[in-house]
Amino acid sequence: MTKTSSSSFLRLLSAGPVVVVLLLLLGCMGGLAHAKVQSGRVHLSGARTESTLVKFAVPASSRVEFEVNVTSIGMYVNERELRVRAYVDDDWPIVRREALCREKVRHALRSVPVVFDYVGGGGGGRGDAAIGDNARGGETYVARIRTEIDNPPPPRPNYREKGGRPSPRNDRPRYYYFVIDDCSLEEAYGDDKVPDVFYSAMVRHGRRRRGGDEDDGGSNIDGDIAYEHLPADEDGIRALLFLTIAFSGTLFVVLLSSAARTTAMAGGGGGEVHVAILVVMAACATNGLSASCELLHMEAYRRNGYGNYSLDALSSHFEAMSDSMVSLVLLSIGGGWTLPSDVAGVTGGGGSGILVGGTKNDGTDNEFMRGIRNPAGSFLDLIHGDWRGGIVPLSIVLAHAVLAQWGRTFDDDFDTYHALEHPPGKALMVLRFALGLVFVAGVGAVRSGKRGGRCPPSLMSFLTKFGLVGLSYYASLPGISMFVGSALPYHRRHQALHWGAALVQACSLASLTWLFVGGSDASAYHRLSRVGKRRGVDGADMAEAISMSQQQQTHNMMGSVGSGGGRPKMWRLGKTKIRLD
Repeated sequence: MTKTSSSSFLRLLSAGPVVVVLLLLLGCMGGLAHAKVQSGRVHLSGARTESTLVKFAVPASSRVEFEVNVTSIGMYVNERELRVRAYVDDDWPIVRREALCREKVRHALRSVPVVFDYVGGGGGGRGDAAIGDNARGGETYVARIRTEIDNPPPPRPNYREKGGRPSPRNDRPRYYYFVIDDCSLEEAYGDDKVPDVFYSAMVRHGRRRRGGDEDDGGSNIDGDIAYEHLPADEDGIRALLFLTIAFSGTLFVVLLSSAARTTAMAGGGGGEVHVAILVVMAACATNGLSASCELLHMEAYRRNGYGNYSLDALSSHFEAMSDSMVSLVLLSIGGGWTLPSDVAGVTGGGGSGILVGGTKNDGTDNEFMRGIRNPAGSFLDLIHGDWRGGIVPLSIVLAHAVLAQWGRTFDDDFDTYHALEHPPGKALMVLRFALGLVFVAGVGAVRSGKRGGRCPPSLMSFLTKFGLVGLSYYASLPGISMFVGSALPYHRRHQALHWGAALVQACSLASLTWLFVGGSDASAYHRLSRVGKRRGVDGADMAEAISMSQQQQTHNMMGSVGSGGGRPKMWRLGKTKIRLD
């Protein structure tokens, strides 16, 4: 391959993330917002007497300002007990445990009656954005409520010091919950007479300005109070996102340089690059894109008060893609992918046999392990209609994507993909645990030679260390999530989980980068691996080198190089050969 064709291929790889980020930037233009904005529809009934409107994190030594416009299409017949109430995270777990509405409201920090005013037919008031076409042809009633609460809030009357005085609350960041309820519905069975209620809420927190303080462009000044609508639990996340973008970009450039050197080794004879390098490059790119989308979402949130749902969803899905690619690479390397076949053992092939311990009695892998041990070849099998092995890596990728989207249904403000407090986060931890067991089994099979391979003693030592490192990756996130959920106060969990998940992903990407770009003297794996080596020279047994030279005479419809009915070991992209073995 010529230098021109190699550089064109690599420029194409490097330009993709830049183009995507530039396109995303176009969606975040506009002026600054004054508050977090949230709207929706609520239907109260005897079975559901309350509904949470907004949850908002407030920093220490500040105040929270809440304003909501409640609109009823049709008369709300009995509004005497209709209230908007405020709770804090000190009492929220107790509120959630209480079964009856009247028991819950005893813990309310503040209660404000909802008094409707008739505004005419066809809608009206500042709540129209949440109503849409529902107001057409009906009588409209609107209630406007505004309240301010200091943080720390007043002492709880039920908690008293030894002297009998109410115990003061600690001055710390808190979550404030604003709820609408009607406790009379527990006693009066008139659900069919209760109309839908639409709301448009605005919430922000503010601190008294000290002498010399200046507006940083992100706050709204109201008298001597500087207001901010970005939740306090996002403090420090912006710096983390910048670090993630810089770190992922650096690893991407390192891998890109390694791929450039590898393709240039062959001169005019056609360059090669191993698909493992491309997969880790994609994992780095998606990790950086996830941070970029979340950063742009935060900027949009700062400007419009509710952010950009698409950007935040993209952030979750890019993060899930990066996680799934790292998991697949670890599983595959642990199962012997990129190692010569006389070391790793037989990766597949013809013949029939009975499955014994995950391996056929003729020495070949079952379809599940084939899909794990060569994910790139498995995906090509899917293209050719053989789903038995390819469905395994595809299922791992789809499972991460489904969990990311499922997590979107629990919190639309900011990404909560790894949150253990939600069912999707718990399912993700179970998936990580299961993949960790498969990983350990694969490493053990390569070390013991169960598949017919001959593992050198030096490689055994490496595989032991690699197995421990890989297992720590699968176990670290569940461990971090359980620690954060049990040991840290509620208002610290979001930040701690973000930093912990980012650290785990950064360490895994850095380890895989070293694994694929390190020199031959870095470890026993580097001396044997096919990644970064020229075909038929290092990292391949003699029989395989002869086989590869013969296979280059045969090409299938996709431009891949294979051996008859076996899996292809090369895939052509122009003049560039991408190794899959």
